[in-house]
Amino acid sequence: MATRNGGMTGVRKDNEEALKDVAPGDLSGGVMPRDLFDDWYQRVQDTSRLLDMVRTEVLPRPKMELARIGVGDRMRRGAAVEEGTSNGSAAVNTDGIEMDAEKGVLSWDLPRETVEDTIGQVDEIVLDKMANQWSIDTQDLGINGDSGSADAFLQQNNGWLNILNGRTDTNTYDHQGGAIDTSLFHESRAALPNKFKRSGEVQEPVYMMNLSHLENYEYDLTQREDPLGAAVLFSEDDITPFNYDVYGFAAWPEDTALLTYPENLIYGIWQQTEIEVLDATDKTAENDLFARYFMRTRDDFQVEDEEGAVLINNLPTA
Repeated sequence: MATRNGGMTGVRKDNEEALKDVAPGDLSGGVMPRDLFDDWYQRVQDTSRLLDMVRTEVLPRPKMELARIGVGDRMRRGAAVEEGTSNGSAAVNTDGIEMDAEKGVLSWDLPRETVEDTIGQVDEIVLDKMANQWSIDTQDLGINGDSGSADAFLQQNNGWLNILNGRTDTNTYDHQGGAIDTSLFHESRAALPNKFKRSGEVQEPVYMMNLSHLENYEYDLTQREDPLGAAVLFSEDDITPFNYDVYGFAAWPEDTALLTYPENLIYGIWQQTEIEVLDATDKTAENDLFARYFMRTRDDFQVEDEEGAVLINNLPTA
């Protein structure tokens, strides 16, 4: 951002002008323009590996249905079957996935000295702060959200694990008494129906678990006195038991893991994301703030097909 005036006065004026791009409209409840929304959400995905992996849908309405396209095991038929006469052919499942986006608010204070002293793109700093905090909190809520929780943060919405726990058709594997070793991956993969292992239309299934379990598994492999142990020590390749990728997340509960294809997990965010800036209030004056920022939007989590997931329970905890 080029400074149009010399000295700190020029820096301050340029920063104040740049911040108007982050607060569209009249700076009181403005809706993000689509290009700014896209830029902001790309930063969210860059911060959160999980949100970058899952299926993201920008919702034109807070309550709506998303298309569900589930294809049967085998649809191809032989040439002897004439068009329109096939009996028992596989059908495409087009019933909807219900999305009911709940309101979420993110707020923070921008000190005046930040605007006055920062030489650089303060508008970029504000946009990054919005994206980073939303990304961290939303990934945590997507994993651990539970509307029945007494915790004010977790009760905002039901996350993917809670949704899977509540569905009767979710595949499960109980690892009670087992260690974090190869047997965990061997036994749990057997619970996933073959049609989800062989699909080329969606991503391959991956394991998701607490980061400490992934680290412990890597350490366990290094203790093996065989070629696999040596490969873990000297190779930069990721750990892929039975050719499945494994991802560790710090916010993931230690006693649970998940095997599914990432796009089976859905995150929906309402496109009418608003930013409000309060720059002339008692609090801004008392605390020498340039402004107080509020970001409001609505979002929701869903799982497309619980049969395409294996919930792994009773992993050892520290």
